[in-house]
Amino acid sequence: MTRVSVQTQPRSPLACPAYRRVFVARAVSSAGSYMQVVAASWLVYHLTNSAIAVGVLTSLALGPALVGGPIGGVLADRYDPRRLAILLSALQALACMALVVLELAGHLTVGLLYACVFAGAIPFSINQPIITLIVPYTVPEESRHTAVARASMIFNVTRLLGAFVGGVLVTAVGVAAAFGINALSYVLVTLVLWRTTLLISPDDTLTVRRTTGVVAGMRQGLGHPLMRVVALSVVLFFTLVAPLEQLMPTVAREHGMTATSVGVLVGFIGVGALVANPLLGKRNRSRSARQGLMAVGLAISAVGLVLLAVTPNNGILIDVIAVMAVGFGWEFVFVSGQGTVALDIPADIRGRMMGVFFLLVTATTALGALAIGYLFDTVGLTITLLTNAAIVALGAVVMAVRSRTSAGAA
Repeated sequence: MTRVSVQTQPRSPLACPAYRRVFVARAVSSAGSYMQVVAASWLVYHLTNSAIAVGVLTSLALGPALVGGPIGGVLADRYDPRRLAILLSALQALACMALVVLELAGHLTVGLLYACVFAGAIPFSINQPIITLIVPYTVPEESRHTAVARASMIFNVTRLLGAFVGGVLVTAVGVAAAFGINALSYVLVTLVLWRTTLLISPDDTLTVRRTTGVVAGMRQGLGHPLMRVVALSVVLFFTLVAPLEQLMPTVAREHGMTATSVGVLVGFIGVGALVANPLLGKRNRSRSARQGLMAVGLAISAVGLVLLAVTPNNGILIDVIAVMAVGFGWEFVFVSGQGTVALDIPADIRGRMMGVFFLLVTATTALGALAIGYLFDTVGLTITLLTNAAIVALGAVVMAVRSRTSAGAA
């Protein structure tokens, strides 16, 4: 049974040393990841002049989630998540360091870049549900809701800073600097987790989570009505909207911009999410509210797609507003969906469903990047974005109807 405190927390999560260390380490790691996203996507587009090639890069980066997310969820239900996260973070650091060595030696081709990104994506995909479940256990139970919200907010701050700095580094120094910082950030996460003790109460022990078998737990979770609602919202957003983050070099080139502009636009996705985050804290308190917020997120992101589709060359202000709308919708869909899994799904299968959640997020982004990259190259940016906006808007209407139905039934 999910235990959620609705009282005012007696102390900030940042007052807990374990949370502070993990908070800072994950913030640095998130910034490093976005530096690498900007650097790798810009390098591939620069070398190939092909949106499809960037889509392939995204698919290799996120495709392992097809199996990695569920595997990570199962492992989180059965083994010590801290030790798992230490190992997986160290493996991610090695993959990033290989990129640095190859680039500095002058041997980094598109094929080798693809191979290194794919190698790092395997431990990353397994680690996502594991490290997400670690964060609440660095604070006492009464502070866990606030801890999760703060973690989401810092992710968006670092998305802004990491993407912007990544764009500047690519222009001023080269891609090796961005790859190197990302490698060091994973080393930091590894060391911090090594020194961190989790606050796990008797009711939180991993033994409790073993009460449902893997197959039975997956069947139970995937048949849960709330899980189906989350799946619908996530598939729509992360197939048709989220790949824009990876394909931003194509948008920037179409609008007459540079690599620095790519970092700015990706960063302002984070600004939009930051604006949305406080609103979620006030309204994200019931099952029906979370469904409604996912519908709002889809609707606002559809507006962002329309604005990007009709922006003239050098219309940087409209582009910034558009990507902020995308980020706003991103936060509503992602946090509300994740909250539904974390708070409303039975505790003994929560790890597995968190794995499925991340599978849907990353795998649909990978598939969407391939499809959208192909459509950008064949039918053009404007037609593709307007079509996606129409489908996402329709999904928002469906989600809104479901939300009102759920509220009426309650």
